[in-house]
Amino acid sequence: MKNLQLDLNKRLLIVETTAVELAASMLIGDFFPEYELDLICKGSELTEDVAYEIVDGFDLNYFVDYSHHNPRAYKLTALESFISAIEAAGYHWGKNPEGDQPHNTGLVNSYPTGHPLMDKSLEEAKKWLDAESLTFNPEKCIIFEIL
Repeated sequence: MKNLQLDLNKRLLIVETTAVELAASMLIGDFFPEYELDLICKGSELTEDVAYEIVDGFDLNYFVDYSHHNPRAYKLTALESFISAIEAAGYHWGKNPEGDQPHNTGLVNSYPTGHPLMDKSLEEAKKWLDAESLTFNPEKCIIFEIL
C-alpha cells in the first residue's frame, strides 16, 4: 500500500490500495492509527474544485516555462498545482514517467546484478518498476485530510 503525506492548504494523506471501496469507508484508519482522518475524495473523483480546496493559498500556483525562447510564467490550475506537489515529493500522479510497462518486468529479480543475462531491456524494466513504485494510480487512490 503506497501512501504519501503532504502539507498543503490541508494536511493530506494519499493512499493507494486495491480495496478502494473498503478504504473509502474509513477502515483505512486501522492502518494509520496515528492519524484522525477525514475522507476528501477518491483519486478518480478529484476535480478542479476539490483540488482548489486542497491547494488554495499554497505557494505552488505558478510555473515558469523555459522551453520557449522567451520564458514565461503562467498560473497553474488547482489540479496542476496538486500534481506539482506530489512530484515535488518525488512521486508521480497518474502516469509512470518511464512509459508503458515493458514485457519483461517479471524477470527483473530473476538474475543477480552483473549477470550476463541482465541486458539492456531488463535494466529498462527495473527502471520502470522503480518508477511504478512511486506512481499513484488515481483509480486506486483515496485522499484524506489529516485532522
